[in-house]
Amino acid sequence: MKLHLISLIAAGLVYGSAAHAQLANTYVAGDEISVPASIEAAIASDRRPADEKARDANRKPGEIMTFFGVEPGDTVAELMAASGYYVGVLSEVVGPQGTVYGHNNGWIMQRQEDGRSPIAKRIDKIGHTNVVDLVGELEDPGLPDGELDAVFIVLIYHDMLGLFETDTAAANKAIYDALKPGGVYGIIDHHAPMGTGLGATGTLHRVERHEAVQDILKAGFVLDAETDLLENLDDPMTGSVFGPDIRGQSHRFVVKFRKPS
Repeated sequence: MKLHLISLIAAGLVYGSAAHAQLANTYVAGDEISVPASIEAAIASDRRPADEKARDANRKPGEIMTFFGVEPGDTVAELMAASGYYVGVLSEVVGPQGTVYGHNNGWIMQRQEDGRSPIAKRIDKIGHTNVVDLVGELEDPGLPDGELDAVFIVLIYHDMLGLFETDTAAANKAIYDALKPGGVYGIIDHHAPMGTGLGATGTLHRVERHEAVQDILKAGFVLDAETDLLENLDDPMTGSVFGPDIRGQSHRFVVKFRKPS
């Protein structure tokens, strides 16, 4: 724990004593996360495509699902899911009694030559029976009010703050309203260097952790926990996350927020 905090301070990712205390109070070491057998079986499911399983080493879906507390029977959503790597993971973890909303917006839809959403195509290809395809803008994604156990935004919050020019206050309110009391809001994104603020969202596709955290806290969420599961302190954070030397291996923050109960 102490060494981890020192490494984060050296990387410019902890800001003063208050932030140090906040990180210390909410920190969960990745090597302390024990994945239940049910989640291990879900990750190993034959229904998951081989090309997606090949990405598991860098995404650690079993540990991520365990950290966020996803369970069989849950109702969950991934916003801006693209082709749905995590939609597939969530589908297996929540099982036939659960529901997964896979969402994309107009920006994604404009890139579909056949006019069909990637999640609709995924449902057809894999045969998901517990996945619901949603298309809408982030400010009004179409989630049912007060029914969700968890909502996830993975490697895209930086674009909400930059490229998409999203009204994040409205988007976070929609997520807040969709969650049950005590529901989880999970964020994974690429770290930007200290002092960058929002300046690298459109160029390097990175954002300073505190920018995303403070934006979400303004919506009424509380910071519940964070983990080093996807950190990579060898990432200099000076290049695009799509660069061939770092793609899939960027230094990422993983933060769990909760709607107060």
